[in-house]
Amino acid sequence: MTADRAHASFRAVRLTTLWCIEALVFAGITGGLLSSARHAAPMEARAAVMPAESPLIDGPDPELSPAQVATGTFLGMSDELLMARMRVSEVRTLHFNRGGSSVSFRVDFVDGSRAAFKPTQTNPQSVPRKEAAAYRLGKQLGLRVIAPTVMRTLRREDLLGKLAADSEWTRSRIENETIFDDKGQTLGALMYWIPQVMDLKLDTTEGILHWSSWLSQGSDVPHDKALLLSQLSSLLIFDLIQNNSDRFSGGNVLGSADGRTLYFMDNAFGFQADSDGHQRCWSYLKRAQKFSRSFVRALAELDKQRLQEALTDEKVGPLLSSDELDALLSRRDGALKYVNGLIREFGEAKVLVFP
Repeated sequence: MTADRAHASFRAVRLTTLWCIEALVFAGITGGLLSSARHAAPMEARAAVMPAESPLIDGPDPELSPAQVATGTFLGMSDELLMARMRVSEVRTLHFNRGGSSVSFRVDFVDGSRAAFKPTQTNPQSVPRKEAAAYRLGKQLGLRVIAPTVMRTLRREDLLGKLAADSEWTRSRIENETIFDDKGQTLGALMYWIPQVMDLKLDTTEGILHWSSWLSQGSDVPHDKALLLSQLSSLLIFDLIQNNSDRFSGGNVLGSADGRTLYFMDNAFGFQADSDGHQRCWSYLKRAQKFSRSFVRALAELDKQRLQEALTDEKVGPLLSSDELDALLSRRDGALKYVNGLIREFGEAKVLVFP
């Protein structure tokens, strides 16, 4: 069996397992571990009928302005510095990234820096502009856990002529799946290469059951897990508004080596013109009933004009179509409706428990 087929088989088995667990959780069969979430079903039904036009979190709060939350740094480095280097640095070698279903590389630049590169390709689950859109959307929401991303064209000679020896076996796949224009160039997303990441086990059966319990009403958030759980609850909302249903499919929930930072990686799938949001996104979001106050505030402050400006790239123009942008804002409204339903049910202090 080839490596790609083995990975696909593994992901299929893992997805089947998670779907079974989802069915058990929502049927109430998981027992004591999720007993604190016993009010979820009636709460969701009530939240669904709450009027979206009168949210509880609906206006600016100078003390929690997204401009104050977003510092423009990633891992202590300036976003602009990292992006400036990725825009102009000369490519030395490219290494094909194993383990994914799309064409992706680690790019080693001559100056010693690195980036991940996803070119325009035939795989519908990997659309480079959506990586850039996710990064820019994250900045609007005050997130500092998405790697700085730029759009850049690379030449065929860069991809194939500078392919590392350990990636030669992927040459035919690169040629077949990468889309080059009539000038022999491919437009793609370059993302700062995070030096070290680890699987935080948040998408395993046990991991899902634990964080579902901690983020449910009636249970306490462990002190040593508070920072990570705050980021996770924001990720669940972020995935809904970008409509990324591929997150909990195996290997897409990664973080820092110390387990304190959850990186929002692999965002090339999503942003479809779906105003309601994928059922899988909702199924994971509705496991959580505790969120970050500043993140929810920033979510409420999003408006179409500001988003259009933020999601327009100097090189390629709008990163999202008008329909995709409208759908994003509709899903945002749905997320706020859900959070506001929880606030009415349990009170603001018990829902917006993270800074």
